[in-house]
Amino acid sequence: MGNNVILKYSIFNTFFGLCGILCSEKGIVKLILPGMTKDGLVSAISRQKSAISRGRFIDIEDSVKRYFDGKRVNFDFPLDLSYSTPFQQRVYKITKTIPYGEVKTYKWIARRIGLPYASRAVGNALSKNPIPLLIPCHRIIREDGEMGGFAAPGGIGFKRKMLNIEKRLENILISVNLLLYLYLLSLPLSLLVNRL
Repeated sequence: MGNNVILKYSIFNTFFGLCGILCSEKGIVKLILPGMTKDGLVSAISRQKSAISRGRFIDIEDSVKRYFDGKRVNFDFPLDLSYSTPFQQRVYKITKTIPYGEVKTYKWIARRIGLPYASRAVGNALSKNPIPLLIPCHRIIREDGEMGGFAAPGGIGFKRKMLNIEKRLENILISVNLLLYLYLLSLPLSLLVNRL
């Protein structure tokens, strides 16, 4: 990021603690997950090599808050990855496609970008992910089923919490669908036919 770029930031509270967002005119530049104090967030934001001013990003903030409240959220916001290397951008683009509640491996991403032996390089790129959650690197695990790394505040423990949030909601949705299915099976066939 050059000095001529003006970035705006916001610090806001979620169920798990304070988050920080940094945005350019193009989109989100950085998302800092819960786990830092307010002073730590301000320090992390002020390390940017651009002019910075305060802003509010109500839609983004509300979406992040809803996610940490255990609600399913579609993060469809523009991202500014212009400072990332072309390799990182390819990794982030694939990672962004991983659906809520699913996990993939570093090797899976490496294969998708056409470099099947680049799992370690993929992990390195994800460790520099400036927009975790929106580029859901917490959904990436090792091929042996272990968590792998997580460079965001809270480390692997917070990665596990995020996966549990998604798993819990998925389990609730599966339970509701199963109950609905069982209910429909219990209805007389004539009643179902008449409703269709």
